[in-house]
Amino acid sequence: MMNIDDQHIFVEEVEARIDQALTWEPGTTWDDLSVMTAAARHLCLAKQAKRARPRLVHMFGVAIDAPADPLADVAVAAEFIHSASLMHDDVIDHGTMRRNQQTVNARWDNLTAVLSGDVLLSEAIYGLRRWHRCVTEEALQLVANMSRAAMMEAHVRTKTDVSIDQWRYIAEGKTGEMFQWCGRATGWVANNESATKHFGEFGRRFGVAFQMADDLKDLLGGNIGKDRFADIRNANPSYPIIIATQRSPALNAELTALWNQTNPNREDIARIGQAILDTGAAEATHQQLGREINEALDSLGEFRDRTGCAEIAAWVTAMWESFNLEVAV
Repeated sequence: MMNIDDQHIFVEEVEARIDQALTWEPGTTWDDLSVMTAAARHLCLAKQAKRARPRLVHMFGVAIDAPADPLADVAVAAEFIHSASLMHDDVIDHGTMRRNQQTVNARWDNLTAVLSGDVLLSEAIYGLRRWHRCVTEEALQLVANMSRAAMMEAHVRTKTDVSIDQWRYIAEGKTGEMFQWCGRATGWVANNESATKHFGEFGRRFGVAFQMADDLKDLLGGNIGKDRFADIRNANPSYPIIIATQRSPALNAELTALWNQTNPNREDIARIGQAILDTGAAEATHQQLGREINEALDSLGEFRDRTGCAEIAAWVTAMWESFNLEVAV
């Protein structure tokens, strides 16, 4: 029987499986393969990795007493798909820092980042081969939906007239779909149809909240392991940026001018960042984040008060509350 207190043991098992999957035969000496291995391990086994997805899978599993073996494979697959998306995003965004270290594209090059990400996607699907066919089929659909959302995100870059509905489509596709799959996969391996439905719905809604929190962290800064104001620098219309530009036509015009520059300087980026904060967009985002979290928790239905889901509720509530002092500054 899975125990909520054994989460560290579960995460250690996931770490071990990641390490094993990213270890090739010692006799293989081709340079391109060794570089891809090093790049994949560089991101996937970084000390700053929070393992939010494996922890969520474990808590879902505790709630319905799902078997640990398939859950560990689900968690590894989630980490590989997530890591692949980060590698690809960093290429698109010209990112330089991830998990308090250089990104793969910055340390090696774009080719290594893209192909290493592709290898991780393949390893993710291969690692699910022993379990329910729906788990693998939905993982494939997850990758497709994440790719569609990433394409939409690329299309709206540099635009200051992006709607909240467009932002939500991207957030659901890039983040909500992943958490939804984690929930549904847990239900599938436990043969629990009700859990598959409720955990999936929670995951989709929570994913939107998670992305909203990430957008807020980018604006507020702090110890998040990434460059502050990356969304402004990368001309990425985040949730608070959309709110701010809707509130201030003058700011909208300034941001448009900034995003038309080839290489905006740090001073201008910081100035725009402060202007966004001055509109109250951070506070508005924080309030909406609370509503998104409450709707996600309500979607747990009959499972909300069970051990595992109760810990999920505490976790996501703490995520919201952690912004209180920061937003007030």
